[in-house]
This record gives sequence, C-alpha cells and structure tokens, in this order.
Amino acid sequence: MKKIIIVLLLASMGLMAADGAKLYKQRCSLCHGENAQKNPLEGVPALAGMDATVLALTIRAYRDQDSRVGAYTMHKTSQLMKDSTSGLTRDMIVAIAKYVSGLK
Repeated sequence: MKKIIIVLLLASMGLMAADGAKLYKQRCSLCHGENAQKNPLEGVPALAGMDATVLALTIRAYRDQDSRVGAYTMHKTSQLMKDSTSGLTRDMIVAIAKYVSGLK
C-alpha cells in the first residue's frame, strides 16, 4: 500500500511539473522567454532559477492587485501582468513557480 501511495504521489508531482511547463508557455513565455531567461523590461530580472516561494508570491500579488493599492505594494501595478495572471488558481501558481525555479 505504501508503494502505491508513493507512486501516486510521484506521478502527481510529475503532472504538476508538466502543468507548470504548459501554463508557463501559455501565459508567460511571450514576455519572459521560452526558458524564463528574457528580461521583459529594464529592471525586471530574468525569472529562471528564482526561488519558487518568491515567484509564487509575486505571481499571486500581480493576480490580486487592486488598482487602489497596487500589488501588495511589492510591485508597481501592471495591467499586463494582472491580465496574464487572472484566473490562475493557487495550484496553478505553485506549478508555474516550481517549473520556473527549476530552469537555468
């Protein structure tokens, strides 16, 4: 039974990674590059290899930004990033962040 649970857990982790790659390519790669090594704007660092937690918090901040307060005051308000991240669930954000943090 333990072996089955471990296999299912590893398989679900693999699916999450695959989903992260697919979501990144659909929503992020146009501006951030195929391997997250592109700087979309001056002062915006490449995302590849960044800490997954920081990336997830940043993505969430852009998704949840409010025009009255900015993105948790972490970032400047960005309509492009708000549009790109709208509709992302917590699990989708985590998958993208884990995928991008694993890129070099």
